[in-house]
Amino acid sequence: MYEKLLDEALENGITVIEKYPFHSPRIRGLCCDDTIALSEQIDTTAERTVILCEELCHATDSFGNILHDSRAEHRTRQRIFDRLISPERLAKAALAGCREAWEFADWLGVPPAFFNEAMEHYKARFGVMTKLRLPEGLFLLQFEPTLRLRRAVRATDKKRLSDRTQKEMCP
Repeated sequence: MYEKLLDEALENGITVIEKYPFHSPRIRGLCCDDTIALSEQIDTTAERTVILCEELCHATDSFGNILHDSRAEHRTRQRIFDRLISPERLAKAALAGCREAWEFADWLGVPPAFFNEAMEHYKARFGVMTKLRLPEGLFLLQFEPTLRLRRAVRATDKKRLSDRTQKEMCP
């Protein structure tokens, strides 16, 4: 995913400086005009991916100085969750065999803390579950008590199942 984000930056005419020596260790990334700088102190590709995605969202979707605009930061955070950990990507990870939070985070290429933050965001946004239509069929993505993917059964499917069961039981 990190490489895709670098390609996107290039396509948008944005220069990415991958190891910038910021004076403060608190600064992990910064966007100014058509340049994004990522701190040299970022240890993992997963963390680098999240920070690049955030700065890329700022570069392409924000205008003016947003350093003190909490609403703009909140909207950017939502876009980052949707890009890196969309419900569809969560479902694909579950179909690929992920069961534990760390497995999902690893499969999606994000830090576990960021994954947990995204799950809290989706619980607040969707409630305990949401319905997804994927090429593989209709699914329910459940956020509580644990992240779980189940194939949705429609009412018409239930009726067909109950009709078949009754015929099998009463020859």
